[in-house]
Amino acid sequence: MLARYHHATVVQGSATPLISEYYLAAKTGRPIINLPARANPNIITPSINVVDMTSKNGFLRHRFLSDLLINTINQNLENNKQTLIYHNRRGTASTTLCQNCGWSALCPRCFIPMTLHADRHALICHICGYRERVPTACPDCGSTDIVHKGIGTKLIESELQKLFPQAAIARFDGDITSKNSLNQRYQELYDGHINIIIGTQVVAKGLDLPRLATVGIIQADAGLALPDFTTRERTFQLLAQVIGRVGRNDQPTSIIVQTYQPQNPTIVQGIRQDYTSFYASELAERRRSGFPPFVYLLKLTCIYKTEATAIRNSQKFAAKLRSEHPDTTFFGPTPAFYERIRDTYRWQIVVKSTNRAKLLAIASQLPRTHWQYDIDPANLL
Repeated sequence: MLARYHHATVVQGSATPLISEYYLAAKTGRPIINLPARANPNIITPSINVVDMTSKNGFLRHRFLSDLLINTINQNLENNKQTLIYHNRRGTASTTLCQNCGWSALCPRCFIPMTLHADRHALICHICGYRERVPTACPDCGSTDIVHKGIGTKLIESELQKLFPQAAIARFDGDITSKNSLNQRYQELYDGHINIIIGTQVVAKGLDLPRLATVGIIQADAGLALPDFTTRERTFQLLAQVIGRVGRNDQPTSIIVQTYQPQNPTIVQGIRQDYTSFYASELAERRRSGFPPFVYLLKLTCIYKTEATAIRNSQKFAAKLRSEHPDTTFFGPTPAFYERIRDTYRWQIVVKSTNRAKLLAIASQLPRTHWQYDIDPANLL
């Protein structure tokens, strides 16, 4: 709208454009300009090392930091170079449980595992923000055999502090909420006052660090387990973007990718930053499975205080829609990926159609209360 008002041209730029947007641009004949050559011809291509996490031989010194990564960080510290460690999960541990009876710390409002933040001595729900103190004994059986499992950026930070006590280490993640703090930390990074940077997707885009010598990715395939049609796309984008933080000048740099799936096509293409191959394979899969850009999606979410009411009303509305729109594809109702949020239960219906106007018409039929809709949802989680 702004460009139309000023009679201006809009340029959309991305090294990893969304599949649907790139397809639409190509289909509608919009000019697509590729930049295959680097702006600086003197740039040295980074060396790439893939560490197979299924082989314990590469992890003799630490359970999730490979020997290669530890040795490379040591070399960078000796040469006054920086290392970026990427892992897209905040906190210290993602699961807290009792090894005696199996009790697990779940948010009482959302029914999902609470994340340990050891520096705050708190368990925090990353959906609703509910927090409680870390238990010293199991609330069910009284056992003190409480363990914390999973890897988060705070755990990585504490482990690196043990391995490299002389290094200046800083985190870049969603727990840094102040814009001033973020800007100050970036300036410290740029000036070289920080040796090791640990970050989530916050660091994947836009950071230009002239002293950065190595990018280490803790588990490249972590995001592939999510049950969504955009999972491969998000994994490719984040991999390609975080790898793009190195290889930006005429200094030798390196990339160390740890993964349980070294042969997975998405991982291979992301490491190579091969958007052309990824686009072709992902587009073929979307066409085969019937997902955007070949259909339009509508996500309907039914929200009630009790599970029985959410199920009953979502089933009733789904039956009504199916009878009134027999030529439209409906899935569900099923529990939403986050079935319970802030003491409410959520059941969802997913609607597919090649006619977007039909989806808008269906959305207009929603009851005024207890329902939400998302047309062209970014994901189905």
